[in-house]
Amino acid sequence: MIERSPIALEAIGLIVVHDSRAGAVAALRGLDLSVRRGEIAAVVGPSGSGKTTFLRLVAGLDRPTAGHLAVDGRSIGRMSDAELRDHRRRTVGLVEQHYRHALSPYLPVRRVVELPLALRGIGGRARRLRADSLLDAVGLADRANALPAELSGGEQQRVAVAAALSARPPLLLADEPTGELDAASGDALLALIREVVRSDGATAVIVTHDPAVESIADRVIVLQDGRAVAERVGPPVAVTPGDGTPGHALRRLVDSAGWRAPVVTWRSDRQPRRAARATAPKGDGRPAAILEGVRRTYGGGRVAIRALRGVNATFGSRGVHAVTGPSGSGKSTLLRLIAGLDRPDGGRLTVLGHDLESLDGDGRAALRARSLAVVEQAGGLVPFLDARENVALAGAIRRAARGRANRPNAEDVAGEAARVDRLLDRLGLAASAARRPAELSAGERTRVALARALVGEPAILLFDEPTATLDRPNAARMAGLLEELGRERCVIVATHDPALVAVAQTRLDLARPD
Repeated sequence: MIERSPIALEAIGLIVVHDSRAGAVAALRGLDLSVRRGEIAAVVGPSGSGKTTFLRLVAGLDRPTAGHLAVDGRSIGRMSDAELRDHRRRTVGLVEQHYRHALSPYLPVRRVVELPLALRGIGGRARRLRADSLLDAVGLADRANALPAELSGGEQQRVAVAAALSARPPLLLADEPTGELDAASGDALLALIREVVRSDGATAVIVTHDPAVESIADRVIVLQDGRAVAERVGPPVAVTPGDGTPGHALRRLVDSAGWRAPVVTWRSDRQPRRAARATAPKGDGRPAAILEGVRRTYGGGRVAIRALRGVNATFGSRGVHAVTGPSGSGKSTLLRLIAGLDRPDGGRLTVLGHDLESLDGDGRAALRARSLAVVEQAGGLVPFLDARENVALAGAIRRAARGRANRPNAEDVAGEAARVDRLLDRLGLAASAARRPAELSAGERTRVALARALVGEPAILLFDEPTATLDRPNAARMAGLLEELGRERCVIVATHDPALVAVAQTRLDLARPD
């Protein structure tokens, strides 16, 4: 009997170079790391450090440019296309950042979780028992018959994890699985992952910015500039660096070529330090939005989902206004109602002096074009346009919707292009302007989506979970940016992030309906 290697996956000198219109981009630059069988490994590091690229390689979705990557002793680079498909089917359970793509919009949640089992020929009763057990573990037993579109982003994220776990894969790969979850939901999800890994003898590799993931991990690997620069093996050990910030002990690494990593300056567990909450900016005296007893229910009968029950709130014309609450409490629904993208079942909603119930679809669309911008959890960037083109297109659509798109002259075109470039520079995207969305980090894509929203100079900016996929330094920068934008307009942000709550002038805390 041949003894299996204790190493579940191993990378040696791993290099990945992406071609782009801006030139070749090195995502991994000689990555060395290994994960033992049965471990939970957290892969952390700043945005753009190569974490998602590495995960896609392990999943067999991409191939390395150079170097060696082996999963269960088999080289990913040497596998045929058919072998890679078999690897994904038999070995990997994958939860990507774009988890919505894994959820069929036509199947209820229970069927979504059952589907991987059905494709493997598992019988109906066994499928149902497994799906119900997983949905109960992630707190969604009461949503089993709902369609994905009837769930919040955080609830959809939990369904995607349950579906990835349903076939008991030997290797679970998850990219920011707790990014859009409140603390309680995130803890429940991590407890499930830990239980499945232990009971099934599986291995988990989790790309994350969430310190809670590090706390359950057997191994923490820090990536920076496409290399592994530090590692922690075993349970976390509290230390206090020279700056007095609490952290965890990390060991600097030496790679296979003898390169010694520099001192790690990035720390995923470091919370941003902020001054006391700023004084609310002075507005024009007129509230931007008023909610009076607003209600919204999806579906009917026993499967009805009451997203909002009689919400009352007033949002001023300036400042950052945080909407908080657990997953499924209606935060995203509230933003869509204010934007006129959905309609309440009851109550009254006034936006910039307009009673939305008195406006038809065209009227609400015209109000959005003039005065509102929405950045939803799924950024919706056009994949074949670069960052600059995505923002310019949004500006052109805004002008057309406002009736100002009649044959712009050369001076107008040059002025608009300069305005787009200034906006990209303001958001730290000047160097990435010629890259397409697939070539950007999650944080960069979030900022491009924000630039698209701001190009129309809205009076109300609605932002859903802007820091869900950002590391702590970038989350702190986003909080500072929104605070700055709040001096010019009303910024309403749905969030779980304390950094954003800290800069908000008001906070509306929603409870999940019974």
